[in-house]
Amino acid sequence: MDHPATLPLLRAWSAQDRAARLMLLDGVEPPGPVALRSRYRHLHDPCAPLGPLSPGLEETAWHTILDLETEGDLALQSGDLDRAAAIFERLAGFEPTAGHRVVLVHARIGTGDVARARDRIDDAIDAYEEAVSVAVGDGYRFGELRASVPLGYLSLAYSTGRTAEEWFRRAETLATELGDLLYGANAALGLAECAERAKDLDGAIELARTAFAAFTRVGSPIGRANAAHRAGALLHRAGRLDEAVPLLEEAHGLYTQIGDPVGLTNTLSGLGDLFLDRREFDVAQRWYAEGLRQAEAARLPRARAHALQDMARLARGRGEWQQAIEEFGRSLAAYREIDDIGGIWHALDKMAEAQAHLGQVEAAARTRLESIYSIEEFRAAHRDESSQREYRDRFELAYSRALAAVADADDAAAFAVVADCLAGRRLAGLIAGGMPDKAFGELDLLQDLLVRADQRLRGDRRDRIRLLGAFGIRHGLAGQAEASLDDQLAAVYLPPARDGKPMLAALPPAAHLLYVLVDPADVSRIWWLWRAPDRPYRIGTTALDEAAREVLGRLGDANERISLYIEDLRPMAAALPPELLRSLLDEPEPTLLIVPVGALWMVPWGGLPLADGVVLGEHVRYAVCPSLTVQRQLAARRKGLSASSVTADTWRSPYVLHHDLAGVDTRRLGLRPLATSGDARARLRDGGEMMVVISHGRPVPGLGHYLELDRDDWLVPADLIGASTPRRLALLACGAASITTMRPSDPVSLATLALASRSDEVLATLGELSDSKQAARYADEILSGMVNTTLPEAVHRATRSLLADGDIKGEPLFYWAPLVAIGTVHR
Repeated sequence: MDHPATLPLLRAWSAQDRAARLMLLDGVEPPGPVALRSRYRHLHDPCAPLGPLSPGLEETAWHTILDLETEGDLALQSGDLDRAAAIFERLAGFEPTAGHRVVLVHARIGTGDVARARDRIDDAIDAYEEAVSVAVGDGYRFGELRASVPLGYLSLAYSTGRTAEEWFRRAETLATELGDLLYGANAALGLAECAERAKDLDGAIELARTAFAAFTRVGSPIGRANAAHRAGALLHRAGRLDEAVPLLEEAHGLYTQIGDPVGLTNTLSGLGDLFLDRREFDVAQRWYAEGLRQAEAARLPRARAHALQDMARLARGRGEWQQAIEEFGRSLAAYREIDDIGGIWHALDKMAEAQAHLGQVEAAARTRLESIYSIEEFRAAHRDESSQREYRDRFELAYSRALAAVADADDAAAFAVVADCLAGRRLAGLIAGGMPDKAFGELDLLQDLLVRADQRLRGDRRDRIRLLGAFGIRHGLAGQAEASLDDQLAAVYLPPARDGKPMLAALPPAAHLLYVLVDPADVSRIWWLWRAPDRPYRIGTTALDEAAREVLGRLGDANERISLYIEDLRPMAAALPPELLRSLLDEPEPTLLIVPVGALWMVPWGGLPLADGVVLGEHVRYAVCPSLTVQRQLAARRKGLSASSVTADTWRSPYVLHHDLAGVDTRRLGLRPLATSGDARARLRDGGEMMVVISHGRPVPGLGHYLELDRDDWLVPADLIGASTPRRLALLACGAASITTMRPSDPVSLATLALASRSDEVLATLGELSDSKQAARYADEILSGMVNTTLPEAVHRATRSLLADGDIKGEPLFYWAPLVAIGTVHR
């Protein structure tokens, strides 16, 4: 390579120590070509290994290596991917050392760049991750920096914004420490895309402009073009067209001059968008058509998919709806070939919009449903909960529009499929497929440490050192424990059923169904699916006004929950279908299955006012269930009701004051107290018929909650995963069925994990249950009534008996209403 820095860098590369290197590089400016600049930065890195870095490296080999790296980069920029791939494969064979493999790192980065350009994503990720692994192991931080940036972009496309931001932040840190303004600008540009993904448009624009200014300072045409294109596109989104136009035109000129086909096709799309917004369709078509031509000539599948989408959007803009449907079908096929979930969703979204415009209501619903299948399959392919959650949040509009479309088509089965995706698929996956192979040892340890820390917080408050230490441990481990449990459950995330009819067919025919959820994109409305016995399904939406949203907020706050009364729940009753409330009141003893999603799970349904002086629990036998998929699985488990549950194993924590089971009618239900908490834990896992556990429940950030069985003995969620829990289980403890997230997701708790293990029905608490005589009397009456009848029937009878004393209706709900039947209903 003919560059003034070539030989000084070789001499410094062969120097014995850092001081000698720096002396040899005195006066050498940072070179522009990355083959040289990477070595320049490495030689100045105080963390680099001692020299010589490549003992015995000859000058001829040095020049050959630098030439190959440069030729590979130039071939890549020009779109000659076959030549670039061959060069980088050859380059790997020139690695001169075994323990300081800079050449191998560069070869793997180049191979990753080629695979990424060809949309061979798995190959690209493998190559970049190998580059990072070798670079970290050999102390080559600039190599780690170079590979981190493309891994950030791949994470944006195929993983999560959180993961992408971690890569870009790492690159930003390394660029700052190594003093490389160019890669700092690259990291800023990546962070701009993360900000855009997070819907922070102003922040994204600022970061893109920061990158543009940095690329301008270092004189990087390709970097300047990339930043100009990104800033221009963001400004266009923000409606600031006068600022967007010159940046996009500059990007177009730079990409043309450089000969970068990827950047050129992206910018041609952006310029077409400007004229499409201005309704100058013929001009937009010229830009789009040129973009499609360039993408096909350069054999760029992603750019081609985008260009086909542009042509479809053009037809849509012209009002050529049938043509738009056909064009979106072509772009959809192209996006499916490269597994681009964002492109797939956008193509299906616009296709459904066009179908709806033409009055093709059922076709639009099928297309919306197809978008949900695609997103859910992508979610299920990820094995960590944060990724699954991010995709749900990222595509919240897809779920919202799908609910509206299937409602327009009056398709109850399709509604059930979409709603079940929002209700969560992890508990259903536990029932359907059992546990993943991964062991729970680490999770058990984390949760045990977390509980011990929480116990210390509840102990000697005068010991400030212990208090602060416990606080740090408690909240430091919380995220790890939460992630461990959630990721274990994410591994069994069940892909969606493509037909909701079997879920509906499995419902108890003589019971009402209420499936209810907050619109994922509009918190001011509720969607519901309702069916009365022997009546057709009805789909509808009602307003969730500010008063009802305030109630939901209070239900999510432990301090607020204990101060709620029956009247406080009236706004929630107003948000439900009026016909449902009237129908329930018209029947003498109705049965109701409720599937509440997200924040609605925490509603104490038994205390919901149906009319003046009448609450749901005293008039209706009801149960709550996590999803229709879970209900179908429960219905298939056991036909009919066994009369064998006449004796219950019991465990009562010594710290509970009033709940001593003294009010249980032992002529009907025999009680078999267990000797130790260890016996109780074993009995919870060994498949008994009926068991009652009485203890205090403690909420812990990140863990959800645990039960305090005895001194230094706790029941945590991991204890019930993979267990054979009692068929009928009563968890009389605060928060045994509570959830900590109000977003749509599985209501993971001790109670629902028991349901997913073996229990057919679980009596548990949503929030706090009073340790009082009234609450104890109510619980004892439920337990006595469980012999030879269902749990919903027992809860109903006990509630009617309790509330016959009119005074109790004036007491806070936490004296009785938190106790709910979880499972399904029978009649």
